[in-house]
Amino acid sequence: MTFAISYDSVDTLAAFAAKHHITFPLLADEGSGVIRELGMLDEELDRHHAEFGRSVRDDQRGVAYPAVFVLDRDGTVVDKRVHPKYRIRDTGTGLLEAALGIAASRHGPEAAAEAQAVRARAYFDSPTYRPYQQLQLIVELTVAPGWHVYVHPVPEGYTALDVEISAVHGVHAGAAVWPVGRGMRVAGLEERFSVLEGTIRGHVPVTFAIAAGTGDLRAQVIVHYQACSEMECLPPATVTLPLLVREAPFAE
Repeated sequence: MTFAISYDSVDTLAAFAAKHHITFPLLADEGSGVIRELGMLDEELDRHHAEFGRSVRDDQRGVAYPAVFVLDRDGTVVDKRVHPKYRIRDTGTGLLEAALGIAASRHGPEAAAEAQAVRARAYFDSPTYRPYQQLQLIVELTVAPGWHVYVHPVPEGYTALDVEISAVHGVHAGAAVWPVGRGMRVAGLEERFSVLEGTIRGHVPVTFAIAAGTGDLRAQVIVHYQACSEMECLPPATVTLPLLVREAPFAE
């Protein structure tokens, strides 16, 4: 079940739901009582608006930080995603990918490349971005049978699976999140390794902290890895995947 809580009135939320064809419940927390109990009230709204050259209207007081909580069937919070400023938002498909581990049926254009023992592909969870929106970059590696790649933590001298995005002004990539690796020991070595095999899907939160009108962006996704088998260990390698993400029409 999905529901959202806002400081807006019932009438405002009803109009918003009708305009945007929202079918899940929108709960009106007028006075921001629940928002305050959760510790989610944006107490620095004036400063946050000033960063974008805006002043705060009286009807904007009481707004919460953008946040998503994931609960299990017992009502226990098992994951949460909180942004530090009111303008940053996740996409719906990004939440499915990152918070629930559900592959979305639609996403942005893909790029793929093959290297020794590894095939890589990457895509953004949305074909378009909006200013200050956070997208999820999905990176998938298919490791050849009999081979594995290292993940953090790794002993000195070995390369763990990692992702970086070529410098694009205002585009900030967070840390890559990968599945938990399998512990492994190598005969004759004292070091402990953590490895992944088969098809590996990770995600990287990418925030587009740029102004409207910036236009379409081209990013180079660079995947670092080291592939090994029981008999052979390849040198550290990289795969570069070019991605285009288009700017969506901006709506305030």
